[in-house]
Amino acid sequence: MQKTKVVLLSLSAAIAYGVIHDQITARLCIEYFSLAHPAIFPVSSPTLLALCWGVAATFGVGLVLGILLAQASQSPGLPPMPVSALIIPILVLLATTAVAAAVAGSIGFVLAQRSVISLSELLPYAWVDSLSRPKQDRFLAVWFAHAASYLFGVVGGAILVLRIWNRRQRPRLLAIFPRTPIQLLRLALVLAIFGMIVWLRWFR
Repeated sequence: MQKTKVVLLSLSAAIAYGVIHDQITARLCIEYFSLAHPAIFPVSSPTLLALCWGVAATFGVGLVLGILLAQASQSPGLPPMPVSALIIPILVLLATTAVAAAVAGSIGFVLAQRSVISLSELLPYAWVDSLSRPKQDRFLAVWFAHAASYLFGVVGGAILVLRIWNRRQRPRLLAIFPRTPIQLLRLALVLAIFGMIVWLRWFR
């Protein structure tokens, strides 16, 4: 039951961050979602588009992080960590990621405005030419912000799991070869989510 609470905490925190993040970036450059993303959601409203992608883009990351956090904090070893003890570290991770996204977005915008980088050179798609120069600058700002969120979220989450794992004398997280139906289902779920994230973000 405690592991389930940890997973739900991580999942809800990741989704909340994704929705808030995308509500901001969708208003900076809606084309980042409507043109550069696969047309999975039949909506055109910035609010709804950001809501859908905010959930879709963070669900898998939050779930995988939650599973690893649950294993690191609740597995046999030292006394398990209370779920409430994970709230502050997760909030710190999200705050750090948000700051990194804001800084990266600002850097991307400045570099685009000064013609150091060009959207048409980075993304050789026909729809790029339909965007005005100001929209291209904002697109790059949003692109940089999203890249920073992914980078700091994944790396920061891994560091958080590692710190808790070390603090609890390195309990066994996941068996390499699953021995029970539950372990097999858990491993299949993690691999399926990882594959879905990769497919949606880079191959769809």
